[in-house]
Amino acid sequence: MTRITKMVMSKGSSRVAGAAAMLLLFAAAFAGGTAWAAGAEDGTAAGSQESLEAILKDLAAYGFAEGVGAPMRLRAHVLARQDDPRARREIEDKLVAFLRSGATAGGKMEACRSLRLVGSAAAVPALEAMLADPATTDMARYALEHIPGDEADRALVAALGKTSGDVRSGIVASLGARGTVAAVAPLAGLAGGKDAALARCAARALGAIGTSEAAAALSAILAKSKGALAAEAASSLLLCADRALGKGRKDAAADLYFKAFAARVPTAVRQAAFKGRVAAAGEGAQDIILKALAGKDVSLLGPAIAMVPSVFEAPELGPVIGSMAKLPADARAQLVAVLGGYRDDGAVRAAVIDAVQSPIPPVRMEGLRALEKVGDASAVGILAARAASAGGGEQALAREVLSKLAAPDVDRAVIERLAAEKDDQVRAELIRAVGSRRVSGAKPVLMEAVKSGSPAVRARAAGALKDIASPVDIPELLNLLLEMEDETGREEMRATVAAVAMKIPRPAVRANGVKARLAAETDARNRSDLLSVLGKIGEDGSLTLLRGALSDGDPSVVDAAVRALIDWPTATPRDDLYEIARSSFALNHRMLALRAYIRMIGFEPHRAPQGATADLLKALALAPRPEEKKLVLGMLARFPCVASLKTAESLLSDPTVAEEAKLAADRIRGQISTY
Repeated sequence: MTRITKMVMSKGSSRVAGAAAMLLLFAAAFAGGTAWAAGAEDGTAAGSQESLEAILKDLAAYGFAEGVGAPMRLRAHVLARQDDPRARREIEDKLVAFLRSGATAGGKMEACRSLRLVGSAAAVPALEAMLADPATTDMARYALEHIPGDEADRALVAALGKTSGDVRSGIVASLGARGTVAAVAPLAGLAGGKDAALARCAARALGAIGTSEAAAALSAILAKSKGALAAEAASSLLLCADRALGKGRKDAAADLYFKAFAARVPTAVRQAAFKGRVAAAGEGAQDIILKALAGKDVSLLGPAIAMVPSVFEAPELGPVIGSMAKLPADARAQLVAVLGGYRDDGAVRAAVIDAVQSPIPPVRMEGLRALEKVGDASAVGILAARAASAGGGEQALAREVLSKLAAPDVDRAVIERLAAEKDDQVRAELIRAVGSRRVSGAKPVLMEAVKSGSPAVRARAAGALKDIASPVDIPELLNLLLEMEDETGREEMRATVAAVAMKIPRPAVRANGVKARLAAETDARNRSDLLSVLGKIGEDGSLTLLRGALSDGDPSVVDAAVRALIDWPTATPRDDLYEIARSSFALNHRMLALRAYIRMIGFEPHRAPQGATADLLKALALAPRPEEKKLVLGMLARFPCVASLKTAESLLSDPTVAEEAKLAADRIRGQISTY
């Protein structure tokens, strides 16, 4: 804080220093505000108990670099007594006397801050005497802005003729802040003067005053000015118009909005004026918007479209919708987004559906977003076709909208459309929607698609059945699986059967249907599929069947059994995999089983590290390649102990895994040292 104060004082200008120091003390006040408030409430703060004379004595010599102790004490004293009329008067009298003393600028600034709270007409003369001095004008204005009564207004108005430059600009701002009606005439004179900066400041103050007299003055200024002053006058005139509109004076407001709109001012001001015109136009608001939509001024299209919901009811939107075809692309997209805010209107829905099929990408995107809100069952085909033909974000959005469309009969429409659709890409999107929407009534249609659709459609339908099929459907799902020809579809259906089986609440019976089917099956391919499903379900009671299949005479059945064990979700078949890795004649089976064995050791992270390390040593003995050795090293670090450290260090001499061995050894060593 001291460094900031020194920086402030180094500026050389006492006025700048005073204003900056005031901000400095405001920050300090926020920092200490809780203590002040507590003291004011319970009357125990030091400043609320000690005498004002003692506080002012310290403030008389107060400098900005001295911290905020004395200002805090004064603040607490005033806050504790501001609701007592007699105490307020006594405080005010002493503060006024303090201002007339030889106190420092810092002390007087604090007195003005307190007069802002307790000051009355009695304080005005002392504050008025400070207005013309650049060193004290800011603090005086700060107090006067909050002192009620005509006396403060007269003091500020009188000071206009006695000041110049920044001091006068500050007084102008204070008159605006107070809303001093008596200042309109002198402010109008300043706004028409040669000092450009002061003229703009006066125009702002007139806008803050906001009366009809201020509006008249601003209208006159706007009519004969240009550039920055015209922009300022127009902006201030809008404030007057807003005030008139708020008081129900629509005709007066409309006139002011039009004056600002018709002037040569920046686009943002004209747009704000346009919105004001619409708000004040009553029954004529629709015509103003429609003319803007049909006009050549593209800067008005945005505000005109934004005002549509506040002016047009759904049955009245025909002309607005009719204007869409002639709008530029960005305005058309904006209007489509606005239409999405309307509900249950056929014309709106038709316009949005047209937008979804527009050749303009932004319009299509807004159409899709709007269709989620206004669409009904008739939009199903449009959305599916859009999802099938689009790509990237547009495709994702079309799919999302189709999955979320909440109108009645949408699910029925999806089913009917899927049954009738011939285009495979569109069918695939409808199938996706069936799954995401969980349309249980679509099971027969999906099962038929699995039987007779193209390969891509069969796979998609098989995947969708995961979400809507139930355990009672498992026999039929198995029929579909065993009748399918293409591998992609069979893989998807194997996953579906397993996913549906996992919906059975009792784990021990989840695989019963598959096991029963396997017992009666003789075809090698079908047996392989069923074994694969058992592996995905992962019910330990099925392991006996898989172990038996390892000695089957058909290599495809053996391969399916090995891969089912490899995919097993628990560590139960770990020893089976070790045996395969140790003794299988098929190299790929040995490698896959070894990798699965290493992975399954990690399924039991709370094992004794020594036991896990012993199993990893067994794996290491079977690992001819660096890939498997690296897996062992990675797993060793998860079971830190002396044995795992020595195992990792034993591979430091192997150049193919030396780097990984060092990393593992370092990690294990670091973990052991923490035990």
